[in-house]
Amino acid sequence: MSELIATKMKELIKDYVKTNAWEKNIDDDTPIFEFGYVNSLFAIELMCFLEKNFQIKIKTTDLDISNFRTINTICYFVKSKKNT
Repeated sequence: MSELIATKMKELIKDYVKTNAWEKNIDDDTPIFEFGYVNSLFAIELMCFLEKNFQIKIKTTDLDISNFRTINTICYFVKSKKNT
């Protein structure tokens, strides 16, 4: 994945998270679920958003909070799914 594509992907994910979180001052390493900035309904919406926008398939085995903890971990997760 090129650096430009990775940067655009991160910006799209960051915008989506910030648009749907009650706290708008979220940095890339803020644990969004742990801090209560988003809820479990958002988790489902986020998975749908990621599948649709990045043409990935999220499996039951992927449903681990460690894949969705922060903006950076979400980006890493999407990159890893794109490379499989």
